[in-house]
Amino acid sequence: MDTLGEDLALLALRPKDGRVGTAKLGYGLMGSELVRLAAAGRVDIVRDRIVVSDSSPTGDAELDAALASMVAARKPPRPKSWVGSPRRHLDRAYFARLTTSGTLCEVRGKVLGLFPVSSWQVLDPERVAQARARFDAVARSSGSVDAEQAAFGGLGHAIGLGELVYPGRGNKDLRKRLQQIAKGEWSARAVGSAIAAVQAATDAAVSAAVDAAVHAAVDGAGAHGHSGDGGGGGGHGGH
Repeated sequence: MDTLGEDLALLALRPKDGRVGTAKLGYGLMGSELVRLAAAGRVDIVRDRIVVSDSSPTGDAELDAALASMVAARKPPRPKSWVGSPRRHLDRAYFARLTTSGTLCEVRGKVLGLFPVSSWQVLDPERVAQARARFDAVARSSGSVDAEQAAFGGLGHAIGLGELVYPGRGNKDLRKRLQQIAKGEWSARAVGSAIAAVQAATDAAVSAAVDAAVHAAVDGAGAHGHSGDGGGGGGHGGH
């Protein structure tokens, strides 16, 4: 469980350019923290609420920040709302951890010569291979999986790692297996709650993006229509 968040971050990087290949990584990292805190006996899921049982320092900066946010809430947060509100720059915090450990190196550049962007060069291929091997073991499994495998495979599916790691028609069965794991019923409440919360958060994010695009299109069409009306009938006469 200790490397769950870092493994998700590593597999989210596109091999061709070292850029993050999914916009959903933050949700997966939040889900990984929920699972890890539950596995450590720091939190539990009671009637769809995250209940903190031990808020003392864990020795992990990100888990401590996660605990602090739970404790600071007016009442125990629901997994869906907590996971659906990733901390600011959470993904960069995990990439910073991987940089400090010597696994990655940040490469800074600019898009169109204007907008700063970061990519990540792998300095420790063995570390990445270990994460990939663990994910492969889950995707190629059959039958039951343990809580750690369920968390890795389920969270990975929820943030789109199936399509990123196993693209193409030939890998359809591997992606389907991850989906099955994500939809499974797990005795470890936190695993099921985290996977469901990440899936709900990503679905909400996609829905919000679609809504925003539709509104923008409608507004743009309206503005265009008003402009056409103001231009007189000459434009229509040209058809």
